[in-house]
Amino acid sequence: MNQNTSANSLKRIMVGLDLTEMDDTLIRYSAFLCSISEIERVYFIHAAKSLDLPDEVIEGIPNGMPDAEKLRTSLVGKVESHFGPDSRAQVEVQVVEGSPLKELLRLSKVNQIDLVVVGRKFKMRGSGVLAQKILRNGRVSVLFVPENEDTVLSHIMVSVDFSDYSLMALERMLNSALARPEVRITCLHVYQVPTGYITLGISYQDFDARMQGFAHNKFEQVLERFPALKERATLRLVKQENDDDVGELIMVEAKRAKADMLVIGAKGKSAAALFVLGSVTEKILRYNDDIPMIVYKKEKEEIGFLDALLGND
Repeated sequence: MNQNTSANSLKRIMVGLDLTEMDDTLIRYSAFLCSISEIERVYFIHAAKSLDLPDEVIEGIPNGMPDAEKLRTSLVGKVESHFGPDSRAQVEVQVVEGSPLKELLRLSKVNQIDLVVVGRKFKMRGSGVLAQKILRNGRVSVLFVPENEDTVLSHIMVSVDFSDYSLMALERMLNSALARPEVRITCLHVYQVPTGYITLGISYQDFDARMQGFAHNKFEQVLERFPALKERATLRLVKQENDDDVGELIMVEAKRAKADMLVIGAKGKSAAALFVLGSVTEKILRYNDDIPMIVYKKEKEEIGFLDALLGND
């Protein structure tokens, strides 16, 4: 596959704003991403079922405007404080009325968005449920930004199981320009020692070594496919024991490695099936409150309910 294919680049992002303190973090982090990549357009969107606004939101805005325009003016002021006249990216601020989930998904399709940027709340007001609903229901890739996130990106960790989905995520990260030459990349592979080793007459230690050797061989194939990784990517192996939660394992390793961003490739599932079967993606989200995380999804992928039940990320 051609690594330079424009279909995998990062040119247009959409940022969901909800009028909480999280907006400042998202605007600041989006400006940072634009400064280190080739993002061309940023759409800041606030969608609400009702645009009846609290007084503190529109304080200082002239009374003659409709509420939607007052709010837009207020948000434009916040955005312009981070995106100066020298910014390479074109910025647009929109305020729309309707179901936030439906409007954000609709606008991501209309504007051909490569990545939706949403807040990952822990202590701040608001539950952050909308962000997960976008991930579940949409075909668009999502970047979760934790509250109070620093604008640093020197180490990216990519969760790799050597499936097409994880390699897709790795390729899109490389093509996004976020993975600049000076940025370290760690490919994290969680492996298990199958219980079947007993029937083969091989010791646990020997089979463990075989599983690690298999992972190293697969990683060498990845390096052949993506030569840009050869000088700066390392493989990190973590063994999953019987009772280990894979989401917790991945987050512990990401924190231990002091990663500034975590990247995963998610297999598409129907919303109904996600409710029935928790995916690896959602398990990671459950434990991740403080590392920015991109979940890449394949565009235009359709998957049936039964496939979703039988599969996993």
